[in-house]
Order: sequence, then structure tokens, then C-alpha cells
Amino acid sequence: MSDSAVAEKPVVVQAQETLLTLDHVSKSYRLWHRPHERFIYGLWNQLPSHTPKVIQQIAARQKAKLGQEVFALHEVTLSIKKGRSVGIIGQNGSGKSTLLQLIAGVLQSTTGRIKVNTERVTALLELGSGFDPNFTGRENVLLHGALCGLSESENRARLDEVLEFSEIGEYIDRPVKTYSSGMAVRLAFASSITVRPDLLIIDEALAVGDIFFQQKCFQKIRDLVGEGVTILLVSHDMGSISEFCEEALLLDRGRVVFFGDSNHAISRYYALMRTVRSKSGKAMLVMKNGPRGGSSAQAETEMPLSPITKMHPDEDAMARFSGYVVLDQEGNTTALFQQGDWLAVLFEVEVRADLENLSCGITLRDHRGALVLCKHQFQIDYLTLRDVKAGENFRATISVCLNLTPGNYTLDLDLLSISKEAFRDGKLSFVDFDQFNQGVCSTQELFAFAVGFNTRREGPEFSHFGVVDLPSRINIEEP
Repeated sequence: MSDSAVAEKPVVVQAQETLLTLDHVSKSYRLWHRPHERFIYGLWNQLPSHTPKVIQQIAARQKAKLGQEVFALHEVTLSIKKGRSVGIIGQNGSGKSTLLQLIAGVLQSTTGRIKVNTERVTALLELGSGFDPNFTGRENVLLHGALCGLSESENRARLDEVLEFSEIGEYIDRPVKTYSSGMAVRLAFASSITVRPDLLIIDEALAVGDIFFQQKCFQKIRDLVGEGVTILLVSHDMGSISEFCEEALLLDRGRVVFFGDSNHAISRYYALMRTVRSKSGKAMLVMKNGPRGGSSAQAETEMPLSPITKMHPDEDAMARFSGYVVLDQEGNTTALFQQGDWLAVLFEVEVRADLENLSCGITLRDHRGALVLCKHQFQIDYLTLRDVKAGENFRATISVCLNLTPGNYTLDLDLLSISKEAFRDGKLSFVDFDQFNQGVCSTQELFAFAVGFNTRREGPEFSHFGVVDLPSRINIEEP
């Protein structure tokens, strides 16, 4: 055979197998206005299938008048390929858990079709809820494995791995009713992930137990993703969604808003959260310089200005925040950043009393509530401080470089006034600041955002280990 014949031979590309298909899936519940409506509705449902069509139509009309049909999910269509990791995100009540329960077979859909192209499915929905408290841990693990379709040899072969992962020791042979709640969920988690599923369904149970066991859980999920296990993950932790999931499904009130790249889905999620919280009305936000402060381009953009509803104090504050928006270094609204990105907060302040040296500030906290950063205008450049008069309104921008470890953070704003007496020859000691500063107003639960690894960075996509990155220098002397 000639080389040209070999070159012309068509290349066959094997299509990735579809593991899960949802076709116009809906789940509805009926809310009853009066107790007897449920009874009458049940009677109409007892009509046999051979009932004349006219009577069936009458029954349908009568049933429609009884109670109110509420949709937890409405017309969800989705297709997931084998080996893909998909996150499911949305506000509370958007239908995330309902969708997982339908896929896991815990619930039956009202309409539509669900096809799961595998028999090896494991669901981490309510850890430990399926364990019999009178059975030992070992017996429960074996029973769980049998229900998941494992053979007897496969089931017993994983017992050592379950015992090692759960770290419950001799309690494995004691009744589960003698376990603490932490031991029960650890055993349930270990039993679920050692089944070697083709499809792993996780509902807010990605990490359980103490911090060390949580770290082990996260690493195990990473291993499963690397092994090609298809994962459906429901979580409010956008850092986990960004790390583990290639794609994400965004739900709102039971309807699909977006399905695609997980980072894009997360941005849409935060935009949706801001839309829900914000009131009608727009404001003109003018950025004369980009968040880096080094761009000479001027951008004048009309965008929604989110109101600030939680402040302390609110009505009695001498100055208060009236609106804000969070932007990335390109001037786009987002809540998903990468290490080293600049975050900018544009906000408006309404002054209600004469104040001396009004200073704006920003506070960042991690997902545990620990203080990561609190920085004020007077600490950056005290010469920019100025007095303000009652009735004055002004707009300000605070920018911060997010040299942080990947994770979820919150942002709040702060206003304080510093008496001129505190500055002595252009210096401000901590003692004088503590004596002469006056708290004016601060926000509460203003904005949540996520920081991920920087995929644009040359070399390693992570800039440091630890909570924050500090300016560093390395000098190697020639031998």
C-alpha cells in the first residue's frame, strides 16, 4: 500500500458516550386550599383508563379547580457526556436538590423523561439517612454496596478502604445507633465514594467532619474527577464548582437560565443574585481610570447600581451608602476573579451631617468570617482626606489586588471620620487614631465573590501558598 493511500485513509473519531439525558423534565406539587380538596382530587384520579373521553375531560377540568399546581422544576432539558463534571447552582428554592433527587430516582418526574446510561450510580444526598441504626457499620456498608450493584467480592474487597477512609476504627462492628453524628456521616461518605460509581451525585455534602477529614474528602473528589467519574455537584461554594466542574447548570425558580462553562455560569449566578436584590432604577457610573489606575482610557457606561439595604447605623447615620457595583479590571460586572486580578468597588455616598476628614474603607473576610483585609483611605494616602458638608453626594472607587488563595470571600464598605488633631506633623500613630476616629457607617453582607487559580499566568497558575501573597524577592548570587 502506498504512502498516499495511507495518508488518505479517513480518521475515525469515537464520539463521547452520553451518560445522562433529561428531556423536558418537570416536577410539580399541588398545594391544597382546603383539606377536602385532596380527597375529591383522589376520587377523580380513580377513573379507569377505559372511561369515555368526555368524562375524562370533565375530570381534568374539575381537578384543575382543586388546589394550586406549583412547579419545583419546569421543562429541564440536559445532556451530559460520560466523564464530564457538572455543577448545579442557583438560589435556595431554585430546584437544585429536586433535580438531583429525580436523577437519583428518589423522586418521580411529573412530566418528561430521564435516561441514565449506567447502573453504577451513587448519590450523596442526606449522608447516613439510608443506614439502619440497628445494623453495624460493616453491615450497613455491605448493604449499601449491594444496593449499588456491587458483587459480593467487590463489596467485601472495599471494606478495608472504607475503614481506612472513615477512620472510625473498631466502631465499624458496632451498631450505627451508638455512633456520633460525625462518625455516621463519615462512614456514609466513605461507603459512597468507594463504590467506584460511573455517576456520583453530591448535594451539599462535599466535605464533612473536621478540617482534616474535609481535606481528605476534597482530595478524594479530585481523584475521582481524574479517574473520569461523572460528577453532578450541587453547592453554594463557587470555588468548588469552579475547581471540580467543567460545566455548570444555573437554575432560577425551577427553570434553566444557563448551561455551559462553569466560570461563565458562576458569573451569571452572581449577576442573577444582584438582579434579585436590586431595585429598579439606574445610575450613571463614570470610570475615568480603570481599576488598576494606570489606564488612560475613559469609559462612561450606564449600568444598574445595586442598592445597599443593610447598614449600621442606617437612618441615623451621619453619612450613608446609597448604591454600589463591583467590577473587574476590564470594567465588567462579575463576582468571579483569578489570583492577581484587580477588583474595583464603585459606590455612592450621601452625606447628612458635616464631617471632618471622611475616610472610605473596604473589608474582606473569608468563608469562615475571618478578617482577611481591612484598609482605609487614610492608610493609602492621608492627603486625599477632606471635609464634607451635609447634603453633599459623591462617588468613589476602591480597588484591591486579589493576591489571595482561591476560595470564597465577602466584601463590605466602611466610612469613618478622623479628627485633624490625630495627625501630628503628617504622622498618625495607632494610639492617636484609636482616640480620634469616629465610626460613621458600615455595610453588612454586601457582596460575595470567588477567587480562582490564574490560568493566564505564565509558569504555575498559582502564585503562592497560604492565605495571602506578600511582595517577595529572591536573589541568587553567582558562585
